[in-house]
Amino acid sequence: MLRIVCLSLILFPVVLTGCGSSDSDIEIGKPSVLAEQPPLTLEEWKAMTDLAEKYDGATLERLRAGNPDLKSDKAWAQFEKEVVGPSLVKDKPIKPQI
Repeated sequence: MLRIVCLSLILFPVVLTGCGSSDSDIEIGKPSVLAEQPPLTLEEWKAMTDLAEKYDGATLERLRAGNPDLKSDKAWAQFEKEVVGPSLVKDKPIKPQI
């Protein structure tokens, strides 16, 4: 008898949790669609102050998407060398070793 009572006390909340209805549009097991960020202009990118976000790969891809001249890999590599690299050095200078 005690076994039945314990088993029912354990299973009752589990059954209620699985049978509940939700008004949420989120479904377990399906990836949620994240809103895509709009492309960035060079001026917007230069004005960013959060360095972690500014030099994040996703942010740089948004910058590349915002400028049609940077579509080719060669142009993007040149842009990284001439603009992104010097900007990173200016924003976060290397500390001299003691």
